[in-house]
Order: sequence, then structure tokens, then C-alpha cells
Amino acid sequence: MQISPIIVALYQKLERAKKLKLAIAEEENKIEVEEITSKVTFFYEKLRNSVDFKEVHLLRRFAIERNLRRRLLLETLKPQIAKGLIEDLIRSRYLPNNALPEKFILQVAHIIKRYNDLFLLLNDLYHTAERKKYFDWLVGIEACEIDMLLSPETIGDSVIETMYQAIKPRIKFSGASVDEVRVREKNVQLYIAIHKSLVKSDDTIIAYHLFNLYFPDWRQADENLVKVVAANFASIHRTLQHHLKHPYQKKLLNTIKEDVVTFKILYELILLKGDDLADLLADPEQFLAEAKILINQKYKIVGNKIRQSSIRAVIYIFVTKMTLALIFELPYEVYIVKELHYLPLIINVLLPPLLMFLITLTIVPPTKENTNKILDNLHNIIYGEPKQSILCKLNVKYSQNWGFRTFYYSMFTTLYILVFGFIIMLLQSLSFNILSGTLFLFFLTMVSFFALKIRSTAKEYKVLQKKMGLLAFLIDFFSLPIVSAGRWLSTKFKKINVFAFVMDYIIEAPFKIFIATFEDWLGFLKDKKEGMYHDE
Repeated sequence: MQISPIIVALYQKLERAKKLKLAIAEEENKIEVEEITSKVTFFYEKLRNSVDFKEVHLLRRFAIERNLRRRLLLETLKPQIAKGLIEDLIRSRYLPNNALPEKFILQVAHIIKRYNDLFLLLNDLYHTAERKKYFDWLVGIEACEIDMLLSPETIGDSVIETMYQAIKPRIKFSGASVDEVRVREKNVQLYIAIHKSLVKSDDTIIAYHLFNLYFPDWRQADENLVKVVAANFASIHRTLQHHLKHPYQKKLLNTIKEDVVTFKILYELILLKGDDLADLLADPEQFLAEAKILINQKYKIVGNKIRQSSIRAVIYIFVTKMTLALIFELPYEVYIVKELHYLPLIINVLLPPLLMFLITLTIVPPTKENTNKILDNLHNIIYGEPKQSILCKLNVKYSQNWGFRTFYYSMFTTLYILVFGFIIMLLQSLSFNILSGTLFLFFLTMVSFFALKIRSTAKEYKVLQKKMGLLAFLIDFFSLPIVSAGRWLSTKFKKINVFAFVMDYIIEAPFKIFIATFEDWLGFLKDKKEGMYHDE
């Protein structure tokens, strides 16, 4: 059976990436660190990551970003820090030991110098508030570039490009007159949607790719290009933020869900099979059999992830609620209200974790029909002709008028008042005071938001969605203000992380200096030991 042209092109890209990886592996003079310091640093990183939850695939990039931010706060980012930065990543086991050629030190130093030149220019061009905003954003972009040099995502990027080429012709506009600017925006938004949904890229990674789209020579930039970027930086930042918040994006994210699952399975198969991919593609039955095994494994992984997340959330909510009840709620009722109401205390302690537990019980795993649909889609992509049917039509005039926005926000505000007003009245009838009522509302919103995220995880590999009944619609509709409040609180509290700040700026700097010094001392002892053997 003939393989489709887009998959042939993907395979050729993967072969080129494999040759490049082999060439790097064969190079001599690798960067090596001591195993004893690696164990200590790795333990520290596990501890650091436990106080600030991040997606696993983003941890290395965040480690680079932390390192750069810390050094930027204490001193200017100098090219000389490149060696220490890479060694720190190897000690933390974000990169393999004795595997990266030493030439990477010079390449990272060039990146740091280029961004340092840009930082110095921006420092002269912008005032304090703007400068801080741009510096924070630019450090993330710099961390992305270093990360992708040290550990390039060649397979992921190749699959993203393949999916983009397969879907792009199927996204149309509803309207006769479409200019080149809107077509370009549509393509950019499709690229962003694929990045977010297929490999779970965050805004910083996407901004890095968009930055290089506008400045394709940035990685080899000379002094003149750095000056051009600095002079136009406010406009560049504004344009990229516009892309990241564009109205097309939400519709495209919903539109491509089914295709994302198909390409995600293809991506995982490529990672899993590697050298055997050519033989697998040549045998459609074997390919689909392997895909089916992988899909069922993914269902189990998602199921385990849901159970673990649910258990952690229930324990976290219960322990936190018990602690707050003992520290604040109970003393408040005893010493200030001077009246102890047991019912609010019991509800506040038991209801949030119980609600979380009950919500997770309603999650239904994917069916066999879902698996068959994924396999059919996969077969069509690999061995069939690319689909020509229209996936969605985007409105040429995507911005709503002032009247519509006013009506929408008025209705949403009314819904907020009705829902929270009803809950507050119910709490008052149950003898909740202002403190116990506030704690109840806080945990209710947070539980609802956590539950939404867990349910979203459960849908990761679902392509067949059940039709929503009237009851489900009403529950979703009236829970919208609660979930929205939970999302807002989660975002705000994520920014205020005292533990992460203390570890990053007070503990980490002296710890990393001590580790680097200790490793140098171990290297000195090793050299002395070898020297004694040679003397004999």
C-alpha cells in the first residue's frame, strides 16, 4: 500500500535529524560532571520543582530560565557563564552526562552574548516598568533558544510541520474578500493551535518560534540586526502578544482536536519505534496493531494520571482545609463570634474533598469505538489521500461590536451575581459566618477548577464526544462563574510563590556556587591522583 506524500516527507526529515544526532554522538571531547555532585544537585532540583508545579516537558527550559534570571539579578549575563550553565543542567540530569560535545559551550556563549547586547540596548531605550516587562519576556525567549540548541525537538517540530501542512488547506474563511494579512494570521493561529495542543507548548515557546519567524536570521544575528530588534522591540512584543491572544485561536483549538489525537499517536509511535519506523510503515496491518497497543497504553496512563491527580487533590484540599479550620476558623468562632456552629465546620472540612472525589467518579474512559476512530484516522493520514473537506470557517470580521460585548458582559455579570448570591444566601441559612463563608467559596471555586482540569485530562485521547444533555448543559452553565473564579484565583496564587522565590534567589545561588567549587576540588584531587600514578 502506498504511503501518502506528507508522511514520506516526514520520514525524510526524521532521517536527516537522525544523521545529525549520530554525528553529534560521534564527536569527541564531551562535557562531563562528577557523579557525586550530580546526585546532590538532582535531589535539590526535585525539591525545587515540588514547590512550583510545572509540566514535566518544560522543566529543563524553566531551569535555564531560573539560572539566567538569577544571574541577571546579581550581575550582567556574560558569555563566560555558558560552561557553568551547561554543567549545572547536566548535574541536575536535565541533560545526559558525557554526551554533549564541548563545542556547545562556545555556541551557548554566543547566544548569551547576543542577548546581552540586546539587553544593554534595551536598558538605554526604555524606562523601568517597560524595561522590566521586556527583560522578563526576553529571558524566557533566550532560555528557549539555549534549550533547543542543547536538546533540539526535531521529531516534535517535524510532526508539527506535517500536521500543519495537512490541515492548512482545510481552514477557510466565511466571506468573499480575504486579504493576504488575514490569510497570514490564519496560518499563524493554526501553527499556534497545533503547538499548544500537540506538544503542549506554552506561550514562551510559541513566542520564540514566532520571533524567529519574523527574524529568520536572528540566530546568526550581527550587530546591525541586534540594533534593529532593539529599536523596534516594543512593536515586536506587541505584535507577538497580539498573535498569542487572537480570537481565531479558541475556535481553531476546538476544531483540530480530533486531528491532534491522530498526530499525537503518530508522534508517540515515532518516538517509540525509532529505527524500526520504515519497516512498520511498510506493513499497514502491523502499523495499526502497534498503534492500537499504544492507544490502549495511553488510556491506562491517562487513567492513572487522573487517579493520582484526584488523590493528591483530595488529600491536599482536606489537609489544607483542616489546617485552616484549626488555625483560623475554630479560634474565630470561639473567641470572636463566641458561638460554635458545628455544621459549617463539618461542611467546610468534608464537602470540598468529597465534591472533588465525586466529580472524578463521573469520568468515563474512552470506548472501543473511540479507538477504532483513531485507527481509521491514522490509516487515512498514512496510507490515504489528505482530507479535502473543510474543517472550519473563520469569520473575516472576527471582532465583536461594542453593543454585543456590552450585552455579553452584562449577562455574564448577572450570572455571577445570581450564582454567588444564591450560594451566599444558602450559607447564611446554614449559620456560616463571614470567615467560614469566605473559606467555603474559596475552596468551592478551587475544587471546581481542579476538577475541570482533571476532566480535561480525561478527554486527551477522546475523538468521539457524547452529546450534552439538558441537565449537563445546565450544570455547566451555572458552574461557569465558579470555575472562572477558580481559574482567576489559581493564576493569581501561582504568581505569588514565596517558597519558589526563596529557593531561587536565596538558597539556590550559594548552593550552586558550592557545588561548582566542590566539583572543581574533586577534579583537582583526581588530577593529583593521576599525577602520582604517572610519577611511579
